[in-house]
Amino acid sequence: MRGIMAMRVGAGALGLLGAVAWYGGGTHLDVILAIAGAAVLALLVWEGVSRLRHGNEAAEFAASHGWEHVQRTAAYSTRFSGTPFDATGSSVRQEDVLRGVYGGIRCATFTHVVERQHDGERSAAQVYQVTLAELPVLLPRLDIVPENLAHTVAQALGGVDVEVESHEFNRRWRVVTRDPRYGHDVIDPRMIERLLQPDAQGRSIRISGGAVLTWTAGREGVDTLAKRLDVVVGVARRIPAHVVRRFSEGGGSLVDDAPLAGPAWATTPGVLNSRRYTGIGADADGDGVEDWRQPGERLGSDDETR
Repeated sequence: MRGIMAMRVGAGALGLLGAVAWYGGGTHLDVILAIAGAAVLALLVWEGVSRLRHGNEAAEFAASHGWEHVQRTAAYSTRFSGTPFDATGSSVRQEDVLRGVYGGIRCATFTHVVERQHDGERSAAQVYQVTLAELPVLLPRLDIVPENLAHTVAQALGGVDVEVESHEFNRRWRVVTRDPRYGHDVIDPRMIERLLQPDAQGRSIRISGGAVLTWTAGREGVDTLAKRLDVVVGVARRIPAHVVRRFSEGGGSLVDDAPLAGPAWATTPGVLNSRRYTGIGADADGDGVEDWRQPGERLGSDDETR
């Protein structure tokens, strides 16, 4: 929430300068308030420019990669639970939604915005970037969070902390769910291996509402989208088949057998309309190494092809 944090800092600075001037006898109070007000205005302008730039980048990405771009919707507002979707306000929406296929899986990323009104005026919005991979089945909620967030998530969810046999995994991650058996079924050795890769570290990951999702405070641009998609798609691929089968047979199937619509460059993983190979979707065997990379080269490396 870089923009929100900046506005809060600006508002705090305004109050602090006003208090200092007041206790100092009001000397140059008008000058101090004018300077602080100008600083807050500059921060607001900066946030507006950042928002516009983010939207333009999303539109350009969609046009060149064959993805869909939706400027504004509320389609995801009630689909998920937990942070950041449990925040309420007078306006809850998603901005600059990008939807497409990555590695053969339907994915999306969007800015989740929550605005509140006080005395008829809008306050600063809460802004998060959410990235998700769709699943073929509705699965119970399961949170995979960094160690320092586990207690808070467990309290909010009313769930339990599931530990596995990997000491390194337990040191970095906590798995929170209401069903320990389900947690152990999902976090098998292949999932543990994927979550110990560097690109997943420090991210909050959730399986819920027929999707695997991750989020961060503030807007994230398309320059980091491939790395975010690597994480959610990697987790989605490693959900054990017997877990998917069990919940599909229980009536939770979301499989859509309709063929993907659009030209080949828009529906074939690894091919964009620029006719430049990018490696998108090239990890066909699901081992965490994209097949076009050299042996030993892992996902999330600094030379990620854009």
